[in-house]
Amino acid sequence: MVGFRPRYRASCFLVLVLALAFVFPMDVRADDERRGGREVTVRCDKGRTISDALAHHRGALTIRVVGTCDKHVAVNRDDVSLVAGEPDAGIHGPDPNTNTVMVTADRFVLDGLTITGGRNGIAVSGGSRATILNCTVRANGSGIVGGIGIFFSQGASGTVDNCESTGNGADGLALDASIATITNSTFSSNARTGILVFNGSTARIGMTNQFAAAPNTISDNGSSGIHVTIGSVGVLVGNTISGNATNPAGAFGRFGVSVFLSRADLPGGNTITGSFGPGVLVGASTVLIGDPGFGFPTSNVIRGNSTAAPSQGINVTANSTLFLRNATVENNHGTGVALGGRSVMTVFSGAVTGHTNNGVQLSQGSAAIFQPVLPLPNLSGNTGFDLKCLDGESSYTGPIAPGATIDCTGF
Repeated sequence: MVGFRPRYRASCFLVLVLALAFVFPMDVRADDERRGGREVTVRCDKGRTISDALAHHRGALTIRVVGTCDKHVAVNRDDVSLVAGEPDAGIHGPDPNTNTVMVTADRFVLDGLTITGGRNGIAVSGGSRATILNCTVRANGSGIVGGIGIFFSQGASGTVDNCESTGNGADGLALDASIATITNSTFSSNARTGILVFNGSTARIGMTNQFAAAPNTISDNGSSGIHVTIGSVGVLVGNTISGNATNPAGAFGRFGVSVFLSRADLPGGNTITGSFGPGVLVGASTVLIGDPGFGFPTSNVIRGNSTAAPSQGINVTANSTLFLRNATVENNHGTGVALGGRSVMTVFSGAVTGHTNNGVQLSQGSAAIFQPVLPLPNLSGNTGFDLKCLDGESSYTGPIAPGATIDCTGF
């Protein structure tokens, strides 16, 4: 019996190897283990699934996707990465009532994949530190929270970088009670907004977590290009926001950037052009356009908006506050900056020029405060008055560059 043991052990080892070959098919291949995690390849082009790989491998896991997986994916454990194993790798969700990629765990990574179909393309609910990179997304769902390319909700947090989310039935990207940094990406031709920041959310749009500029393009969306609403905060740096509000029935109005019951800061470098309505709407909110505290150049451009009926370059209403520093507000169809509903604007330098109506217009007990900081604000070349008060309760104070036409009383 003693002499038989080595042969017996070899036979057992062979049986174990064969058993493992059946448990882990060769098309879901364990390549190597790195930093305590495992990397596998899933050949969707050979009928293998990401769900099988998630079921068969525990711990930190990187899944390299080859081909297009025609399946919905649910990630409910931490430290999972879905990475393109070849060009054009992707995941398609055939059911428009189920999210294509649904993440409820922490430290999720998606890199290089094309995500299509589903109720929403990529949905992160409650998970922290999600990283979504180098992706293309288009969802097929509909409804208030359907048809969103990338959706963070229920306290989720993460980063979206170098992605393209276009042609979605609702928003390119939406945040609901969540936090995200959004950089180097394109959000265009979505039926509702390019980016929706909702319900106590915070968005860095065009600025990295290291406070470096990394601009996005937000263009040709049906409603506002960026909509910040219901107790949310948006920080916008260097973005190109153009041609938005293409849908007459746009759910959030027809603006380049709209801020409602919230706060927004545009430190610098943003260009807002070609919106159907006003380039910027401030409603019951506080907005800073040009903020030196971030260390960026403070110039922003609001030009050529209100492409349909005359309205405003910037519309400030409902007891709002606007700080305007070193901005160029020019050639918008209608009024340059209009304040109503007891709103207040504080201006440091900049220019409001070339409008088909008044340059700065005050109504309903609103006020403009021009700070005595050189260079003085330039109000000139507007078809109506450069500074106009529409009622006796509105007024202004502070110096303006010489040559402005004024029909308004001082404080």
